[in-house]
Amino acid sequence: AWKTIPSWFIYPELDLAIPTQTFRFMAERAEARSTVEVPGASNALAASQPEVVAEFILQAAAEL
Repeated sequence: AWKTIPSWFIYPELDLAIPTQTFRFMAERAEARSTVEVPGASNALAASQPEVVAEFILQAAAEL
């Protein structure tokens, strides 16, 4: 579905499980409409940066 359905990509800068380069590759490959790297955030992005994630979701929804 990532090849045909529009996507948006938000990811943490300091995820220890998935390298930043991998996130960037996935976002580029999916041709994400918007990509945001959250500085200083770990892999629990929604828990550690809920306001940033919520704003990103609202912006994505506004584009539909």
